[in-house]
Amino acid sequence: MTQLFRSWSEWRRQQSLHGQFPFGDATMQIGRVILPARLHSAAAARRLTSEAEISPNGDAWEVRLPRHNLSFFWPSEPDHNLHFVIEQEFSPANPHHYTTPPIQLSPDSTVLDVGACEGLFAFRVLREHLAKRLVCFEPSATMATLLRRGAEANGQTEQITVEPSGVGNQTGQARMVTGDNPDAGHLEYLSSSGDTADAVPVTTIDDYCKSEGLTLGPGDLIKADAEGADLDVLHGAESQIREHAPQLAITTYHIDDHAERMIEWLREVRPDYKLRLKGLAFWTTRPRPVLLQASTL
Repeated sequence: MTQLFRSWSEWRRQQSLHGQFPFGDATMQIGRVILPARLHSAAAARRLTSEAEISPNGDAWEVRLPRHNLSFFWPSEPDHNLHFVIEQEFSPANPHHYTTPPIQLSPDSTVLDVGACEGLFAFRVLREHLAKRLVCFEPSATMATLLRRGAEANGQTEQITVEPSGVGNQTGQARMVTGDNPDAGHLEYLSSSGDTADAVPVTTIDDYCKSEGLTLGPGDLIKADAEGADLDVLHGAESQIREHAPQLAITTYHIDDHAERMIEWLREVRPDYKLRLKGLAFWTTRPRPVLLQASTL
């Protein structure tokens, strides 16, 4: 009952701030938010055994998805949580699914995948002929290596570019700083002269597109799950967004007020975007919106 009240309060709060959260989208998979975690954790463990074939492969674990004819690599022995990683890619009922309406991709689309992790999103998009090219930004050297292995296993190396870099609102170096809550973090930008052991290169989407001669149009997509740097990703893509209106699918659950701040900013920069806010997170300290999508199509 407490979680149900918190969910209702968050839905009403979002509606009062910007009016952009239909009841049906707010209640996607609401059972996972309000019911005890042990229930959906047990269900996830059962489903994982039926949907995936998992085996050790060198210093990682190979996860084969026979139903989808895809494979990816995981850095540690998977547990039930891996089901949620798989489900969000293949179930439109999951609010974390990036390509539901209003997103419209085609075989000619270019997708920038920020926080690509193991690469399953990229592999699915290419397998379903939703894009011709993926640029995957992944600052973790371990995950970038596994992403490349997955692209090779799926025969997609020519269509996927892996950039071992973070993405934010300025180009240089940064490190990820954990916030007050375990589900929140942010990028701490470092001076070019700094020598920090956990520093990673970081770029803006605008700088990357300029250096690569790339223009993102309304049929292209910026997808981001940036572990708390999601608003920075948008700010660093302002020129592309303002001038060319690429589609957006951005996670909003890492920081309490990210959903409303993103919506306010996008309404200033591109008031013609059609916006969709989806779901409430069940794995955060309190319910928060999961995903914001935007498109002019």
